[in-house]
Amino acid sequence: MKQVKPANLEAVELFDVFRGKNVPTGQKSVAYAFTYRSAERTLTDAEVNAAHEKLVAQFKQSLGATVRE
Repeated sequence: MKQVKPANLEAVELFDVFRGKNVPTGQKSVAYAFTYRSAERTLTDAEVNAAHEKLVAQFKQSLGATVRE
């Protein structure tokens, strides 16, 4: 996250870590909540989605992460 520095990312919270059935050995499933906010104005969906897509792309590239659909 520090490398990408997404615009208007205010907070990140890890709220779930799961290992076990249906998760490959040596891996874990994690869930995060991301809060995007601007003090000056209301953000559009397009702005938040663009910033978040860059962050997810960095996770995929640097960590080999996959996104649960």
